[in-house]
Amino acid sequence: MMTERAEAVVALYKENQLAATRAVLFHAAMAARAGLNVTDVNCLALLDKQGPMTAGELAHWIGLSRGGAVTAVIDRLEKGGFVRRVRDAGDRRQVRVELLRDGAYAGLQEILTQFSKDYTALIEEYTDAELALLLDFARRANEITHRQTSEIRNP
Repeated sequence: MMTERAEAVVALYKENQLAATRAVLFHAAMAARAGLNVTDVNCLALLDKQGPMTAGELAHWIGLSRGGAVTAVIDRLEKGGFVRRVRDAGDRRQVRVELLRDGAYAGLQEILTQFSKDYTALIEEYTDAELALLLDFARRANEITHRQTSEIRNP
């Protein structure tokens, strides 16, 4: 027989698993709506959060092979009006991939607007103390996910 605390730990873990699955499905639905695939959307999200990067950096972050695979993604995104290739100002031999926030990407942002409003409204329901606890949990959980992902990619 599990204690009430053990049941709560299991329930929270399961809810987080469900959240991860639903996030993947949400991104897949959003990608399909935009005529993209999930890898394309993940690349756009990285460029949005991290800023311009080289094809090699993008390949590393997303887990693609350098060369053909990442080039195909960049080609699709460039053709769709989501990104552009720009010569690096410091080293003209390097090309950086830059997110174009207007146009096609703005359409994706429209999809995220309602999600963001609903999610923010939920967060605002919590007290300051509860927010501090939730933020601590989220940061630590994200670090575990990041660390485990790195360990899987680089055994």
